[in-house]
Amino acid sequence: MKAILCNGPESIVIGDLPEPKPAPHEVIVEPLYGSICGSDIAICQFHGKKYPGIDPSPENPVVLGHEWSGQLQGKLVSAGCTLGCHGQAIYPPCPSCAVGREDQCYNRKRIGFETRGAFSQRIAFPASLVFEAPQGLDSRTASQTEPLSVAVNAVGHLGQVDGEKSVLVWGAGAIGLYALQYAKVLGSPQIFVTDIADYRLRMAEQLGATRVFSVNREDAVKMILEETNGLGVDAAFECTGYPPAFNQVLRASKRMATVVIVSIYGKELVIEQPFKDMIDRGLTIKNARLGPANAIRLAIKTLASGTVKPVVTHEFPIERAEEAFRVAANPEQFESVKVAIKIR
Repeated sequence: MKAILCNGPESIVIGDLPEPKPAPHEVIVEPLYGSICGSDIAICQFHGKKYPGIDPSPENPVVLGHEWSGQLQGKLVSAGCTLGCHGQAIYPPCPSCAVGREDQCYNRKRIGFETRGAFSQRIAFPASLVFEAPQGLDSRTASQTEPLSVAVNAVGHLGQVDGEKSVLVWGAGAIGLYALQYAKVLGSPQIFVTDIADYRLRMAEQLGATRVFSVNREDAVKMILEETNGLGVDAAFECTGYPPAFNQVLRASKRMATVVIVSIYGKELVIEQPFKDMIDRGLTIKNARLGPANAIRLAIKTLASGTVKPVVTHEFPIERAEEAFRVAANPEQFESVKVAIKIR
């Protein structure tokens, strides 16, 4: 069985794996499409990056892929990457899973990280976490369920965005562009988006941002404050993974705002904003990393309805997986946002 493996720094190969053996609570799914996440780039150590706790080698290769769609008994399905207590058949469930927050599971595992990923011809996956796609949804678009679910969780559940709250999305990568679109779905009247790349800002405008700002050319915080009569935004989402950006987001947020970190910081996060000021202004800081099952359901629904558009910019067959990763790892050079791989 073919699979995309990382067996060392910047080494992507097509390897052969034994067929998966499903546990009693699992089914065999045939992946159709997958897309490359920034976490995959870090696992493969492109540009010297590292993903904590995962160190691929020829002796211990990593089967990549956690953003995917597949086929189960002739039907198009999609899923997330998080295996909480229910996905691992652990009973009774932990306190997080008991309230539907398997993204914060005490026993959490993830496909493409701790377990075999979806960039392979067949995978064993928990039957309870596989969701059938609505009629009319294509397999490439369905592969965006997992990254969109992260934005759904961040914007809808944690950010509690509604028709009255203004929104700031700091960073217009794939997750940022999905956060922008879901904020629009929820009716936000003002959605500001920042980035360093003009091509991503153009996409943000096309997808419905109220205003976009290039942080390389303008004082985005100052301009956002001007746009909000000096108050700042109600809900802000830091989507860059660049630690200094968090401090900018705090400055652009109003009193009693909710600030959601939707990033993985490779370096220690230093909060320059005085902690006392954050308390005095009543800011609420939250973290969104993954999407629980309900966010997966909502993601599939919005993709099927067309209210959220996929941000796939490039597609490659599985035989060109190495090239796909090069394009995904060098977004400014290739103007890539989300790179998809057709697995079958």
